[in-house]
Amino acid sequence: METVKMSGICGTEGAAAGRRRGKGLCGAALCLGAIVGLSAAARAGNGGYFATYDHHIEKGEKEIMLMSDFTSPSKANREEGQKNYFSQMLELEWAVTGKFATELMLEGFAEPGGVKRFTGFRWENRYRLFKEDVPLNPMLYTEYEHLSRLTRFKMETSGWVNPPYKEKVETGAPKDERIMETRLVLSEDFGGTNVAFNWLNETDLRNTRTDFGYLFGVMHKLGQGGHEGHSGGGFRLAAVGVELWGALGDSRKLDLAPSRQQHYLSPLLMFHLGDDIMFHVSPTIGLSKVSDNLLRFAVGIEL
Repeated sequence: METVKMSGICGTEGAAAGRRRGKGLCGAALCLGAIVGLSAAARAGNGGYFATYDHHIEKGEKEIMLMSDFTSPSKANREEGQKNYFSQMLELEWAVTGKFATELMLEGFAEPGGVKRFTGFRWENRYRLFKEDVPLNPMLYTEYEHLSRLTRFKMETSGWVNPPYKEKVETGAPKDERIMETRLVLSEDFGGTNVAFNWLNETDLRNTRTDFGYLFGVMHKLGQGGHEGHSGGGFRLAAVGVELWGALGDSRKLDLAPSRQQHYLSPLLMFHLGDDIMFHVSPTIGLSKVSDNLLRFAVGIEL
């Protein structure tokens, strides 16, 4: 299972009533996203990265963030009927303590002039093993995902697009996925520069197969240094960084085989629009023929 995680906020599978509810959710989410985008934005719990997580958790922090991608599908996905599309993820986060944070995420996608779907939710929890800084600052991450198989927001990627083994043909497969994602997060600050690595496991709760992936990020905060980088007021470039992330096969075959997997390189820029306001942008390049190309944006507000 190559987890092609993509989001928007519209429509569900099933009867006409379900579709109408999905369209209602879509409209509400897009309105909320517009409000967020026009009003304010704040740093995400992942410290400015789009896909990678670092070790920072700030007690009492509450924030809302809208992440939005414009995706140009790979040739293989176009041959399966995908067109250019927008996908969104709406995140609500609360840092309960200085070691523990929890987050609810809603997602969906929309093809311009075409299909619109609400594709499900995720419930994320992060636990930092040590409150004080230690070497590599290990943190444990768990996430329950209840998503349509049509989901498209790329929160991460794992498994295979073209497995190197023969897959059993599923008949009557459910239209949704129930996944338990876990990560080991290792992260270190060197002055104003953060370096982070995530090992990713995604276990299908129905068949117990686990897909593997990796995420590696480097983020340099400008200004005062440290992971916050606040210098107060005005529009300014606050950080520059890069992420490298992709799939590593599954529990049937662990392997790095880019011709059969998705892998991505994501340069990124983070801007502050005020003391608590943040805007991210990242042109994300697919590094294999089965990878898409994306233009990623994120805005949010600290509550």
